[in-house]
Amino acid sequence: MDADWDEVARIQFPPPGVHALPSPVTTMTFDTSQELLWTGNDYSAGEKILTTFKGRVTSFFGSELQRYTSFKAHLSSEGPVRQILVNDKGVIALGSSDVHMSMRRGATIWHIKYISCPEIRHLADSATDMRRCETCGV
Repeated sequence: MDADWDEVARIQFPPPGVHALPSPVTTMTFDTSQELLWTGNDYSAGEKILTTFKGRVTSFFGSELQRYTSFKAHLSSEGPVRQILVNDKGVIALGSSDVHMSMRRGATIWHIKYISCPEIRHLADSATDMRRCETCGV
């Protein structure tokens, strides 16, 4: 059986800073409008006792997967980026208790924190209205 794809590059997910360690990718998606690969991770930094978690979104372009943008999508202690949706207006990143939308270059459009729903599990585009997205959780 012939493959429908070809591997063009394999890279290690880069750390957010010079002295930081790389962290694993928690989610990824392809951009439907631009030639970008969007990834989310759970970057953790700090001392052994006190650790700060930051959900970071990073995009890559080209066959060498060069970094295009990288921005913090979630506040401290919100955990990893669980899911990424891309639409014509920007990038939507789902955290454990918040949803963050940014332009492709990283500028924040809006950020919503859910106080009554501590564990958001899924983010979906609305089938009837492309200006809406729906979340569900525990």
